[in-house]
Amino acid sequence: MTRTELIRLGERILAAEDDEALLEDLMAQFDRHVPHPEGSSLFFYPAGWNARSGSLADYAPTAEEVVDACLAYRPVCL
Repeated sequence: MTRTELIRLGERILAAEDDEALLEDLMAQFDRHVPHPEGSSLFFYPAGWNARSGSLADYAPTAEEVVDACLAYRPVCL
């Protein structure tokens, strides 16, 4: 899947917040095409977010920002 296709998919994820079944399907599709382990969760939570110490008040990434973060991810090989 190209970056442009992922951005379009991300825009659909952001627009589907009210339809839980559709949202789950779109998020699963997104996760299959990106290397980031948190993938589609980044649309709603920052990487490494901790509910005990963080606030989501100012977190509103664009689809492009999430896609770029996911595509830039490189796993660490031990």
